Amino acid sequence: MAQALDLPKLIDQVRNSLTGTAKNTLQRLWGDDGPPWGTSFDDLEELAVQIGRLVAQQLLEQSVQAQAQAPAPATAHLCPTCGRPTKPAEQPEPRALDTDTGPVAWLEPAASCGSCRKAFFPSE
Repeated sequence: MAQALDLPKLIDQVRNSLTGTAKNTLQRLWGDDGPPWGTSFDDLEELAVQIGRLVAQQLLEQSVQAQAQAPAPATAHLCPTCGRPTKPAEQPEPRALDTDTGPVAWLEPAASCGSCRKAFFPSE
């Protein structure tokens, strides 16, 4: 069974990196002077929200792809219906989800059970 994430601890681990990323993004967008004088707060907020969504979408997509490529625990190779060993599919299956941050797609390993003929994704 999956463990719950300690979100505050994980965020603290990347806080300095994200602060640096924001500073680097500001520099790339406008250089040393920052946004042009008179740029509205609404425009800056919308830009920040869209950049945040892009970062979130990439974090999700890269996370699920990395998880799909990692070796699965032994229990993932057992049929969730009958408990017998399964046969992995020759090719991973494309998966896609619409999320709050946009579409996320990855290739996920699939398996099937010869005994009960169930096909499934071991990560589910």
